[in-house]
Amino acid sequence: MPSNNISDYPTGGGYQKVSSSNELCPPQPYNDLIDGILSKFDESIFYTNILQFALVTLMYINIGKGRYWKILFYASVAGLLGTFCEKGSVAYLCSKSEIDNPHGRIYGFFIAEIFWIVKEYAIPFLNLTKMKAFSQGKTYKILNIIIYILFVAFIGARFYIGYMRCTMGILNNEKIALWHMVAFSIMAVADLICTIGILYFVNMHNKQEYFKSKDIDRFIKRSSYIILVCVDIVSIILALCNGISVWFKDQVPESIVKPFLNIKCSFILILACDSLLFKYSVRSSSFPDSNNYNYINATNNITNSKQRPMNTETLDINSINRLSSVSPYSYPIIKQQEVL
Repeated sequence: MPSNNISDYPTGGGYQKVSSSNELCPPQPYNDLIDGILSKFDESIFYTNILQFALVTLMYINIGKGRYWKILFYASVAGLLGTFCEKGSVAYLCSKSEIDNPHGRIYGFFIAEIFWIVKEYAIPFLNLTKMKAFSQGKTYKILNIIIYILFVAFIGARFYIGYMRCTMGILNNEKIALWHMVAFSIMAVADLICTIGILYFVNMHNKQEYFKSKDIDRFIKRSSYIILVCVDIVSIILALCNGISVWFKDQVPESIVKPFLNIKCSFILILACDSLLFKYSVRSSSFPDSNNYNYINATNNITNSKQRPMNTETLDINSINRLSSVSPYSYPIIKQQEVL
């Protein structure tokens, strides 16, 4: 039986009271585990992960098809499990029955990192799916290898964060913040590489005039491309803010990280909404109102013109579904089967 005297245990990874950490528990302990979990709904990140899972699951069930939507769905599930694992551990440890008891390693914090890895690195994998739709040549293979190498580095950084949280019994301190900077920097590099690759491939295909619809091109430029760049910018700023909050802690408050962390938490939902809007835009641009009957033979036209450049005015409904189920970007439909 472990001793109830906290002085009998070593500090820094040994047995320690959770109540000694002001960062982990609220001023008043929770009545029980359920009360603690319900209280976490006041935290934006906790609620965002739950809402994100609900909305992405709804989209996936109704319109989601292909690998792109599967990754979105699995990432939302990982976010839900991660937030319950992490916040559930806090709710348990900060309950009235546990807060004054000495605890050893908090394994819930380490396990949560597994889910954070799946959720956060889903963004580069989504981008790889988009690039695969454009090209599977040498350039794509090189970028694919680089992204997977960065994935290994990201896993290492996140697992070390989980180890520190597990052994120290806290969620954040200066050392953990610096390692978050490392992890987010790896993410930012991976996202930036993918963005450059996607924009390059899109530009090459646009030059080949696979699509000529000005409406779709306009939508892509205003929505999907902008979101790609915004994801990169937020990842870079978040990495910098974690370092700045430590290096200049006397001048810059730690709270500078929170706005960008909340935005990053919603990336999966943002990308799902963007894909949904793209699908709606393609449908709207490809079919006129009910008074125009020039599109009745669209299916026959697409069947009889396999060798001609693709034109959204001749896309049948199945082609549109295949287009928007994989990636919210323009690319030749001929490669759909390779990424579904």
